[in-house]
Amino acid sequence: MRRFTRKGSVLTARMSEAEVAMLASLIGQLVELTTDALGEPAAESADPLERLSAELSAEPDEPEQSGDPVIQRLFPNPYPHDPQAASDYRRYTQADLRDQLVAHARQVLDDLAASGSGSRPVAVAEADVDSWLKVLTALRLSLAARLGVSDAEGVEELAALPEDDARAYLYSVFEWLGFAQETLVGSL
Repeated sequence: MRRFTRKGSVLTARMSEAEVAMLASLIGQLVELTTDALGEPAAESADPLERLSAELSAEPDEPEQSGDPVIQRLFPNPYPHDPQAASDYRRYTQADLRDQLVAHARQVLDDLAASGSGSRPVAVAEADVDSWLKVLTALRLSLAARLGVSDAEGVEELAALPEDDARAYLYSVFEWLGFAQETLVGSL
């Protein structure tokens, strides 16, 4: 991947076919994991009261905290010592947070698809940068959770892994996502 650069109000980066496919696959897996753990996004309706009614009837009264470390990292419990407050927080925010992440992921997938599998530069409209940054962050957090990284020391340990270690590839993807994120921010 070449770094993101600005051309007017559009940020572009040249990605190979393999990079576009890898990023699209990671995003698809993130959406699948999120919707499997937290439920499918509510059907869109023009009527806000109808949407709210559908959400309230579809969501459980006491949503459970997921045991998956990725979900726990992406949707942390802000009240670890208060089970009732934690349950209320999940009940009132979890669906919206999930829906926002899925919407951001769809935007990034649309931008990747518009590149023709890397035959054209990936173009990100300035208005969509927020979606890209949120998705890249969610992917990095997901990989960090899978790799057991919780601090800078853990990242340094992974950087020293031999190439034949199974985690080395995931670490290289983690770093690639960081590069994409860094150059995207730098091009603003």
